[in-house]
Parts: sequence; structure tokens; C-alpha cells
Amino acid sequence: MKKKLLAIAIGAALGAGPMAAQAGSDIKVKWFGFTQITAEVGELKDGNTNDGLRFGADRIRIGYKMKVGNVFGKLQVDFNKDASDPIETEWNDKDSDGVIDPGELESATKPKVKIPEIIKDAEVGYKFSNAAKVKAGIFKTPVGMDFNTSGKKLDITKRGMEKALVLERAPGLMLSGRKIGGGFGYDIGVFNPTVRSSAVSGGTVGDNLAWAGRVMYDMGKMLHLEAYYGKSEEAGGAGSQDYTVWGLAGRYRSGPFTVKFEYIDGENVKGSNAWDQQVWYLHGGWRVNKMNEFVIRHYSGESEKSGTSTDLSNTYVGWNIFLGPKDHNARIQLNYVFVGGDEKTWSGVSGGKSSGGYTADGFIAQFQTSF
Repeated sequence: MKKKLLAIAIGAALGAGPMAAQAGSDIKVKWFGFTQITAEVGELKDGNTNDGLRFGADRIRIGYKMKVGNVFGKLQVDFNKDASDPIETEWNDKDSDGVIDPGELESATKPKVKIPEIIKDAEVGYKFSNAAKVKAGIFKTPVGMDFNTSGKKLDITKRGMEKALVLERAPGLMLSGRKIGGGFGYDIGVFNPTVRSSAVSGGTVGDNLAWAGRVMYDMGKMLHLEAYYGKSEEAGGAGSQDYTVWGLAGRYRSGPFTVKFEYIDGENVKGSNAWDQQVWYLHGGWRVNKMNEFVIRHYSGESEKSGTSTDLSNTYVGWNIFLGPKDHNARIQLNYVFVGGDEKTWSGVSGGKSSGGYTADGFIAQFQTSF
């Protein structure tokens, strides 16, 4: 499967030039790609015995955007993701404690969706006006300000603790508007169950849906404010609770300084009415000059699971070094993560490389090239 997808991507890249030439000025195609290589030192996850210097990758992506009149489309693949067909996990609350734990996995045999995770975005759409643009396919749900920031433009090396609670990408349909009345905008969409989310472990395509929306206000590049809400039905499987999430976020820029904040609240994590979680962060950045930026971001999370509350904090201290004509063309990010709270007993959502937060101190470096 992975070889087939790779062949398709390479073939499409080789054919993009002739296609654009034949179509003349009627079609506009823009190709993009980026690679992020990492180096880490320290535990980062409590109990990690492989805490020496190690190398890896966060994203290895290629894609294109196209436009023909008011019609637009996008494809993005990530070769650092699994190309196999996703599987559905079926759960059973064996100990009847109201919480569905990983140890209660029954089987993993049914397809969740037919779109493997190597496909990050595959969308088609039509723009009626600035106030109304509709698209269908697989793409990010409008839940999470930092989550809806491109992976090649992040202020720190990883997406942080709030990533565990967003609804992630999912197949669906979304209506959007921007620059309404000067600076207002909105997104509202309906999706298949958001099973790529760390906070959602179930839901049946055709029986269950997910819903998400956000409203925002922008004052040029200086100020951005947004509020969002989302829900994925029967988030732990048939008969379980709906997962709901809401949040508030904002960004302010003035000269070399940037300030960001975000608060996100998730209820009925993985369909359990005994599991809620909240996360907030505050971010500050100082762009010393064109080449150097210093940042600090503090995360705080609280997980309430089966009547027990635990908390965790992650504080990133970072240095961003920009080596290309644009910030994302060639970049080095150096972060040290300080951990506090109940790092050994933290019961928050985990999944992926960092979506649940780090539970031990460590150093992370990322080297990015992008076009």
C-alpha cells in the first residue's frame, strides 16, 4: 500500500508540469513539501530507559494546492505516517468502573475509515465569495488554534498538551467564511467520527457523526481571537457517551513580540462519563532579529478520571534560528522541556509522540527544510 501511494505521489509530481502547461492560465498549481528531522536527549516520557541521544522525524510531507476559477483542491501526504488501512478498536468496560481502559481492548478487526493516515489532506471545494466557501474531503476540523497552525510554522518543536483534546482530521463537509464585516470569520462542518483524535476511540461511520464550528475575529496580523466547539458521537463505541470539546484562544503581535493563549476543555474522553480533561497554555515570543527568536510556552493540564484528579505542566524554553529567505524554508528549533505536577501518576489523554504531554524533562532539536 505504501509503495503504491509513493508511486502515485511521484507520478503526480512528474506530471504536474505538463498538466499545468496544457491547461494554460486556467489552472494554477502550487507544490509544497517539508522535512523535519529531530534529535532528543533525556527521558521525556517517565520510565523511558532509552534516554540518550536519538534521532527521528516529525513530518516528511509533500503535496499540492490547485485552483481553477472558483474551484480549488489540495492533497498532502506524510511518509512518516502508517500507510496501512486503519482498524476499529472495540472496547468493553470489563471491570464496570465506568472507564474504558486500554487493557479492555476486545478486538481490532473492522475498518474505521478507508483513508490511511499517510493521507493528511485530500479536499475539493468551491468559493462562492469571501463569506461562503464550501469544501469536502479529509482535512482538519476547526477545533484548536494551535492545531490549525501548519506543522511547518509552529513556535515550538512539538504540538503540545492541547493536541490530545482536539478532534483532529476527519472526512467531512465544511462551510467557511472570512473577512466578513471587516475581520470576522467562521467555520462549521459535519464529519465522520473523529477517530484520529486521541480523545476518541470509537464511533461508527453511517451511524455516528461529528460536528465542529468556530467563530473568529482578526485585526490584520496584530490580533486574532477565536472560540470553538466540537462533538464526536459515541466516542468510545456503541452505547458510550458523546465526546464534547470547546475552547477559547487568541494571539497578539506587536513589533518583535508575540503573545498567545489557549484554553481547551474536553468532556467524556473516549466516551467515558468518568473522564474529563482541561488544558491551557500561555506563550511569549521575542524576535530579536530576522535570524533569531526566543520563546517560552507554559502548559498546564488537569485530568479528572474515575473520581481522581491529576495535573501536569510542561514548560518549553526555546530558540528558533531562521536560515532561509522565509522562516519555514530552513529552520532550527532548540527546546528544553521542564515538567512539573503529577508526572508519575498523570492520567491525561496520551497518544502519538507528544499529544498527551511530556512526563519527564528533556531536550529536543528539530531541523526543517521546506519549499
